[in-house]
Amino acid sequence: MSDQFNIANVDPYMNTQPANENGIVFHSPFEENFRLAGSAFQHLMDHRFRRLPFEPVVSPNVDVLAWYTAGMQLQFKSNSQRVVIKAELVYDNIMHHMPSTGSSGFDIYIGGPGNWRQYSSTVFQPPTKEYSVEIFNRPEPGMREFLINFPLYNCVNSVWIGLDDGAEILPPSPWSCNQPTVVYGTSITQGGCASHPGGAWTNILSRWHNCEFYNFGFSGNGKGEPAAAEVLASIPDPRCYILDYEANSHEEGIKSTLDGFLNILRSKHPTVPILVISKAPHKSMLSFGANDSCDEINPSSGRSRQYQMELIAKRQAAGDNNLHFINGLNLLGMDWDECMMDGCHFNDLGFYRFAENLNKYLQF
Repeated sequence: MSDQFNIANVDPYMNTQPANENGIVFHSPFEENFRLAGSAFQHLMDHRFRRLPFEPVVSPNVDVLAWYTAGMQLQFKSNSQRVVIKAELVYDNIMHHMPSTGSSGFDIYIGGPGNWRQYSSTVFQPPTKEYSVEIFNRPEPGMREFLINFPLYNCVNSVWIGLDDGAEILPPSPWSCNQPTVVYGTSITQGGCASHPGGAWTNILSRWHNCEFYNFGFSGNGKGEPAAAEVLASIPDPRCYILDYEANSHEEGIKSTLDGFLNILRSKHPTVPILVISKAPHKSMLSFGANDSCDEINPSSGRSRQYQMELIAKRQAAGDNNLHFINGLNLLGMDWDECMMDGCHFNDLGFYRFAENLNKYLQF
């Protein structure tokens, strides 16, 4: 059997092809009536896409990861029957454990608040830094509302939205809540390893709540640095904070940073709800004995979780009634191993389960 076999030669539905741009007019996401969401500091970026301000520098790694566009969205209404995404990315990297549709692709949802339906993703042939992909094509006329999610694990130099020549563009529906939810964490927060950007749990909850979410997940680098806390605290009028960074800081790091991180947030926002989530299940916790517990198998994780529980209880007893602890072990269900793609990072089921169970704590 030839080692040059290409599945697209026998299954045309597996093929990729550039968009037909005839009759298409390209628009900048910064044009009137487009709403670029999910970037708290976009007003400082001069039409660049970045999640953090340039100062203070949290760490060299975080400074690079800040250019990754996880959580960014573009929303608008249009009567265009086609939508084309023309993008120029910074990296042509192929991740060994995450589909390019999630790491470097855009996806599109149709419908509007309370009725979003995923339609498609940009399917392209990696490795590449540039592509033009038709992401929506329907013959039915009429005005529709669109939501486009940005790549989770790549940086975007430029993106253009192609619509039918003469198509009308209107603003999207207003937010149900004008206060953003601010999330800080790890690779799982950033969206690793969702098959498409809208599958990241912050994007799922943003759709469900019709509320802007700021995704400050920094892959491998959610270390709870004071500089990171200062950046988050500088965001005006947040709806709530969600902290989920134990998986990167581990027992030692969570014990040395969490109390100070909370102090910095509380210095600027004394009553805003803060949810602290302990580490989600991991393959190192998997039990093969009838009576084994996760904490017996991974005692460090158990001690870290216990510390977080006790710290939150102590601060609650001192009067911080809007501070809450969530046990991350309970957010994926009993069959949590089915929610992983490598025993650590979530697959799409894992992200959906996490969002579904976390949502129970966001009813305020």
